[in-house]
Amino acid sequence: MPSRNFSLRLSLFNAVLFLGSGIQLPFLPLWLKDRGLPDQQVALVVALMMGVRILGIPLGTFIADLTQRRRAVIVACAFGSTAAYFLLSAMTGFWPILVTGMLAAALLAPIVPLTETLAVEGSAHFGIDYGRIRLWASLSFLTGSLGAGMLLEAIPIGSVILLIACAQALGALASLLLPADKAVRAAARAEPIGLPAFLAVVSAASFLMFMLAAGLGQASHGFLYAFGSVYFESLGLSKPVIGMLWAASVMAEVVMFAFSNRFYKAFGAVRLIMLGTGIATLRWMVTALAPPLGILFLVQTLHAGSFGLTHLGTMHYIRERVPANMRNTAQGMFAVLSSGVLLSGAMWASGALYAGLGGGAFLVMAAISGVAFALALVLKAISPRGPAAAAA
Repeated sequence: MPSRNFSLRLSLFNAVLFLGSGIQLPFLPLWLKDRGLPDQQVALVVALMMGVRILGIPLGTFIADLTQRRRAVIVACAFGSTAAYFLLSAMTGFWPILVTGMLAAALLAPIVPLTETLAVEGSAHFGIDYGRIRLWASLSFLTGSLGAGMLLEAIPIGSVILLIACAQALGALASLLLPADKAVRAAARAEPIGLPAFLAVVSAASFLMFMLAAGLGQASHGFLYAFGSVYFESLGLSKPVIGMLWAASVMAEVVMFAFSNRFYKAFGAVRLIMLGTGIATLRWMVTALAPPLGILFLVQTLHAGSFGLTHLGTMHYIRERVPANMRNTAQGMFAVLSSGVLLSGAMWASGALYAGLGGGAFLVMAAISGVAFALALVLKAISPRGPAAAAA
């Protein structure tokens, strides 16, 4: 398969990958309220749809490595989650909505880590820039949230779940264009994953240190994701300005991904994690000071470092250090720790932090990212020289 063909297929899939998530994150709670659920039940449904990822991600990624059929797992999960979201649109009452919502979330969960592994492996295999594929995922999230916001000015909130389901359907159709696994593994077919060998890789001190450093770095965004808009509003900013602040962070991330190979070649995987977590510490410290709007816009563009560089280093570290036949599972394991446990925990604690500290809670996030930076320094010191696993 020509490299351009691979890049176009992955970019197209990424361009619709987060459309549904971009709609779901801000608007699903409003749909749940419209269905008559009280606040406590809305919170429980949202929390359990996030929490079920802890089961869905490792199961899906392990099956992909066990069968060596990653593309088939992505396609099956994409169509399965689409069906579950359409089924959810017909549900009423707490228990039917909860069970169907958790099913939809569990089926959706493995798609992102599997796609990330495919993109970073393929980029290394064909010698192309991974970030120029990944940036389309960031744009799809922004398109989903902004597009749904405009549509909901004209259509009822009850239509949100159908918008999400249709977005997932687009993703399912686009998944059929994904390249076959052998397209990025031109060598002999990889052996299925073996549990003893996998445990040996992920229990190594350097891999555990990597998981904690990168995971805590991403978890430090938890307060921003949960209460960032509330905090910005408390500073007297209007909703349109708050929306522009969020858009500025995404666009800065997109620009960074457009030149990601330059960052990777200049710093390498571990130094990217060091740089990203260091930038996160600076970002949260300045944000806590309630700076003027112009400074706040500049601080929001640091998302390109706090999230983007940390993410870029994470993807390349897994590619470099984990053998090809277990990368999907390793990617899933990291996703469970990072977004399923650490990030969810930070978001869950954000309510109490904001009630007690207000914007000062960003200093707690700065402390978390500071710990991540210190762990990344240790990781740099103990990491073996050179990649431990060949690229895809």
